Amino acid sequence: MSYAGGPEQADHADLSSHVVVPGPARSSFWASPLGIFVGVFVLVMLTFGSSVALLTRVATLETPADEVAPTTAPTRAATPAPTAVRVTAGAATAERLDTGGYRVTFTWTLDGAREGDSALLRFSIGSRVLSEQRGALDANTFSSSTGRFTVSTSQECSADGWSAEIVSIRNLTPIGEPASRAPGVTCR
Repeated sequence: MSYAGGPEQADHADLSSHVVVPGPARSSFWASPLGIFVGVFVLVMLTFGSSVALLTRVATLETPADEVAPTTAPTRAATPAPTAVRVTAGAATAERLDTGGYRVTFTWTLDGAREGDSALLRFSIGSRVLSEQRGALDANTFSSSTGRFTVSTSQECSADGWSAEIVSIRNLTPIGEPASRAPGVTCR
């Protein structure tokens, strides 16, 4: 398409070089109602047929021989909750040593304790707390057959007396009389 002049002469453009000639009408199968029906039918079959095929395939993969028999595991007995140890304080004794100090021996009877149980003891002179010691009940201090627990310690002279208290056994507060006391002595 060409024209001479400027934009104002666009009305006189030569349009003869572009002629559209209608040709014989070609009939397409897919444009006919039967073609549309066949196309939709094929798409529907692919969509739903593939889902059905997958579900059917899964069902055929499982055979009765492949089934696993269910097993049952034996149940474990519940671990019993730790119980507090019953404590009965015994007599404590103090004997003078050649060094001027005193060997103080504290005793208790422990009902329900075992060798290896952890214990926390608090030592005092009068009303003043000296120390706390953590340890385990062993054969040197504890007899599991009698339940007798004995602790000996060296202390300075005290007119107020000495005491040792079992604060905990197995990290539980004991039941009963946890404090063992030795009477004071006359200090020089």
